[in-house]
Amino acid sequence: MSDPAHAPHAAEPGLLSRLVAWLKRIPTGWFASILTGIFLAVAAAFGGLAPVAEAAVAPVAAGEARVGDQLSVSVERAVLFDSFPEAGAYAEDGERVLALLVTVENRWTQPLLSSQGAVEQALRLDGVSEDVDDAEPASIARLDDATFGPWLQPGVPAELVVSWVVPESSVRAGEPIDVVIREATLEVGQRLTSDERWTNSRPAATVELTVTAGGDSGGTE
Repeated sequence: MSDPAHAPHAAEPGLLSRLVAWLKRIPTGWFASILTGIFLAVAAAFGGLAPVAEAAVAPVAAGEARVGDQLSVSVERAVLFDSFPEAGAYAEDGERVLALLVTVENRWTQPLLSSQGAVEQALRLDGVSEDVDDAEPASIARLDDATFGPWLQPGVPAELVVSWVVPESSVRAGEPIDVVIREATLEVGQRLTSDERWTNSRPAATVELTVTAGGDSGGTE
């Protein structure tokens, strides 16, 4: 006869059934999060996830359109001014205004505000100075009527002046500069929201331009 003192410990009555009931109450999304956490922890232990290849950044010629899902952008010219208040860009002592002439078409189905998440995020300078590279433009204006931060209607091309205030010594007329065209991804709201917005702008193309000299602060050449 076996000794009761050495008998295996029996499971607490009802423990298994309570555990099963608790698991059934957990939302399935929690399981996905738990599995994701386990996967990342294991991946980190073995050197992390494999790097994702960066999308190629293609060179385009001046005046050539880069067509994306949100915008079609062609960068025509780069002009250097002492100041350019008519376009909304004001240079102080030791500064100048570098203005790009661009043609932009809204390829989406809804109007886009150029100064909020559209052209503002689509263009960057590269190789000018640390303070200016990858910075948002100081101003965006229509070429025909000087409207600041204009709306872009679907399917209607617009000529814009996109300007940065740059250090005076950072760029001179006759020198080349690179302009980076970035493309955004449409994000669709889920669960509590159903809005759509363009986010996560990434470099898609580069344009090399030769800077030309503008006129005085009045912007005439």
